[in-house]
Amino acid sequence: MISQSTRTHGWWGLLPPIVDDEFSGQEQHDGSPDAPSRRWWLPLSDTAMTAMSLALSSEPDQASRSLERRLMKAMASDPPLLFFAMLNAPTGALVALSELAGWFLTDEFHSLVCDNEWLLAAPQLNDAQQRQWSWLKAKSVRRDPQTWGDDLGDWLKVLGPDPAGVFTDRLPRLIWDLDEQDNSVQVADGSQLLHRLAQSARRQRNIESQFLAFAEEQKLASAKQLAYGLSHEINNPLANISARAQSLAHQEDDPRRRESLEQITRQVYRAHEMIAGLMFYANPSEPEFERVDLAEVASEAFEEFRAQLDLSSADLILHLPDGPAEVIADRLMMLEALRVLLRNAVEAVQGRGTIVVSLGFESGAVKIGEEESIESRACWNLSVADSGPGLTEEARRHAFDPYYSGREAGRGLGLGLCRALRIAELHQASISLSSGLAGCVATLLVPAAG
Repeated sequence: MISQSTRTHGWWGLLPPIVDDEFSGQEQHDGSPDAPSRRWWLPLSDTAMTAMSLALSSEPDQASRSLERRLMKAMASDPPLLFFAMLNAPTGALVALSELAGWFLTDEFHSLVCDNEWLLAAPQLNDAQQRQWSWLKAKSVRRDPQTWGDDLGDWLKVLGPDPAGVFTDRLPRLIWDLDEQDNSVQVADGSQLLHRLAQSARRQRNIESQFLAFAEEQKLASAKQLAYGLSHEINNPLANISARAQSLAHQEDDPRRRESLEQITRQVYRAHEMIAGLMFYANPSEPEFERVDLAEVASEAFEEFRAQLDLSSADLILHLPDGPAEVIADRLMMLEALRVLLRNAVEAVQGRGTIVVSLGFESGAVKIGEEESIESRACWNLSVADSGPGLTEEARRHAFDPYYSGREAGRGLGLGLCRALRIAELHQASISLSSGLAGCVATLLVPAAG
């Protein structure tokens, strides 16, 4: 509805319409869907736009005399805004300008503007209509505001049927309780409005962020509780299946049948490992902290996986510092976390490509204490980079979600990364995934030992 020509004439658009269901002059019945209900439209000026926006962006408990006076001064310089208030606010035969200003701070005004129907019904403006309103505005500058009501019909019939004096007769008498000599408050300008809207947007973003964080926390808590409970229930039948399969395999003479039974045992063991991962994610054991050389842990994990790779088509490279890389950690947990990252990289390259494990010293952001405040500390940066297919943005966002798997991208993101995340949390460390020009880099930041 706001066109370039509208702004050229100084009008932002239209105010919500003036509606009178009792208007039923026979000459106005044209068979339109609106009959007998009629709408009259008034223009929305810069002054009205700023004043009403300030009213809408103010909290009810923060409405002040200062804001009220801004609204009073806006009506004192803008006839359409004054008419809009006088015809919509609940009044008697007599109303003060300050009462009209107070109406803009009520829920009734907010509801009127929030209603979608009036915006959908708003007509398009043409240049002739805007020029007529501009002429009426220029005319009002030379007149006493208390005589503006004489021109109400002219304002309304620019974009609506001739009101035939209906609204003019119903206008309340106005008590002009604005002290023109008081210059302590100036008319609100766009700068203050911009500041108000920015503050409101920031509050809204903070609320949304807190809500999402709370929802995520509740989701994870429910997932952990469900995982822990199901793990106990599923482990029992798996143990029975494994015991019976092993017993039958020992008694079986047919090699093919024995292999089938042993395959059952292997799959049961695989399922058991997955459940153990869920149980660790849901309720990990307490770490046994000691002084650990992270370089030795990295070297051990590196040698394990190098034996698994086909070195004719895949390269596994290790970069370690010259001296020890000491951290206070549970050695077995650190080893498990690195195994997870390496296994993820091995699955990504699928035997063809390069995996680089590197350990370096730097400052990094880690979570400290029960309140998980973020601090910058000296850390050992243990990274595993691969030349695999990389991660999509969706896969990166859900990488640590226990119910998400990116195997369609050639990379297993199931429970392993969840375990690695829990290990990092238990060590006040941080873990992250990032995609580069090719492949993926997994980074584990562990606070260095003091």
